[in-house]
Amino acid sequence: MKRKKISYLLATMVIISSLAGCSSNSTTYSATVKGHNDDVMVEVSLDGDKITKVEVTSHKESEGISDKAISDIPKAIVEQQSLNVDTISGCTVSSTAVIEGTKKALTDAGIDISKYEKASTNSSSNEAEFSLEWDAQPQLGIIKGDYYKVEERFRQGHLGTLEVVQNDGKLVEVEFNELTRPNYYKRYYQNVSKRFSEYNFDMGASKGAAWIQSVVSVEQQMLDTQSLTGEFDVVSGASNSIEQSMLPLAEKLNATLGTPTGEKYYSIAEELGGGLTGKLKVIVKDGQILECRYDEIFANSQDDIEDPKYKKHYRTSKYESVEYHEPSRIGFNIQMDALNDKVVETQDLFDLTGLPAIEATGDYKSAGYTERNSAWDNYLKLAEKLSAEMKADGVL
Repeated sequence: MKRKKISYLLATMVIISSLAGCSSNSTTYSATVKGHNDDVMVEVSLDGDKITKVEVTSHKESEGISDKAISDIPKAIVEQQSLNVDTISGCTVSSTAVIEGTKKALTDAGIDISKYEKASTNSSSNEAEFSLEWDAQPQLGIIKGDYYKVEERFRQGHLGTLEVVQNDGKLVEVEFNELTRPNYYKRYYQNVSKRFSEYNFDMGASKGAAWIQSVVSVEQQMLDTQSLTGEFDVVSGASNSIEQSMLPLAEKLNATLGTPTGEKYYSIAEELGGGLTGKLKVIVKDGQILECRYDEIFANSQDDIEDPKYKKHYRTSKYESVEYHEPSRIGFNIQMDALNDKVVETQDLFDLTGLPAIEATGDYKSAGYTERNSAWDNYLKLAEKLSAEMKADGVL
């Protein structure tokens, strides 16, 4: 499987001669860096500007522990034609030595490595700059059933969350998300949810595949096979998250699947017009609302978003985007978190009293907002429909 990008450590290396055995057009450079135990020597072969081979020719790294770093990192660099590949869990120092060896060998040879670093962009990038396709839009209509959820931190503090809904023994919803660790190396993405944020554009621009592409692919495979366990094809872009978080969480959750937790999941998603889809999710147990979450997701294509100022937010959501500017002047996520807290406290889906930006207009100096958030009206319409469904089923 392909690996994701990492940032690099500094090291010192030297260039040596070209390698016999490569084609006549191939030139090989070598460099030595400090590994976990001792020096690691890396050889890099180029044919024109194409990396044709990366090989660790000498090292004293721990046998059995660093083996995958020594074998897999060179393959990933060649496959992706990029220095932005991820370390192997459990042997980060050895992995970094191989990557840094490659980087510095090329740099010290006077080769411009920018073409192999594939600098990231954010959501200001548009579809013409790189070709990426993913669809994480919610399924329209109502989804309901027994609710299962498990979450754990992994790999230096990322928080993985897996939610599964089962109705009459059939998997009807599988959704994985990840919150970046608080000390993430890019401050811009610290504590940021990945599923509907600009993180996917950043990764997509640097790797040619977004984090979400692999996630939705595995989710669909689980639904297709009606199994949370097994062999799944993984798209480049989230292999570490899949292997280290999603699949282990699925294993744990699978052990309890079929034994109802008592929690019921209800969600409704509808197109709102203008390139927006609204989604409301409610979790209930023993007649009590445990969670109420509302979000609005922008369309997959900029062409489907009517308001020009929102086109750049395609494939993100108002709640998870780090760049969306809420016109009412209070963060959309803050408003929706307040909604959740109030509904859980009052057990009333329709009482918006005291919530931010609910009046038609407001004075920013005194009230902190300037206009009513249009999402409140969208939310109320979906809440009415979902409430009717839950009452008909006798869960509320």
